[in-house]
Amino acid sequence: MTQVRRIIVIFVIAVLFTIFVNVSIDAFYDAPAYEDYCRLEMTKPMPFVREGVQCNPAPASVELLESCTTEKGHISYHNDANGCAAEPYCETCSGDFNHAQEKYTFIVFLFSAVMGLVALVVGMHLPHKNPINEWVGSGFLLGGLITIFVGTARYFGDMGRYVRPVVILVELILVIYLAYKKLGKK
Repeated sequence: MTQVRRIIVIFVIAVLFTIFVNVSIDAFYDAPAYEDYCRLEMTKPMPFVREGVQCNPAPASVELLESCTTEKGHISYHNDANGCAAEPYCETCSGDFNHAQEKYTFIVFLFSAVMGLVALVVGMHLPHKNPINEWVGSGFLLGGLITIFVGTARYFGDMGRYVRPVVILVELILVIYLAYKKLGKK
């Protein structure tokens, strides 16, 4: 029965620590909202071309196309009173939002890594005079590893392709080190 309690305590501490770190991030650092970067004109009706009107949208200039490509945007059009696409412009809101999202996930990754490492240090250095401390320490070890994993998973898609294997290798080495350090003491 004691073994079951031990596993439950370790698991609950690990899960609660991971949740604590993630809700703390959400509480103190807002995720970028798409609406803050791109206008949502849901209340404005989509313009329909008036009956009998022939639309000939003005083509985008070469300069606009080149600058829009450089800015990682796409060509959109303002509509005239007849509902025709009239004036081309470069829409970059999605790119701006993606850039803000990348910055946000990077901060999440860094905070998760730091908090995960703090939990690992706490888990490794709790005095083991009391068996409860060992359970709590194991919970912090597992929680720290899960927190680091969750932070990595949230940022993984935005990591550079050469950074990904380095980060995963460092995390693998960390897990192997902890396994030898913690489980090798028996």
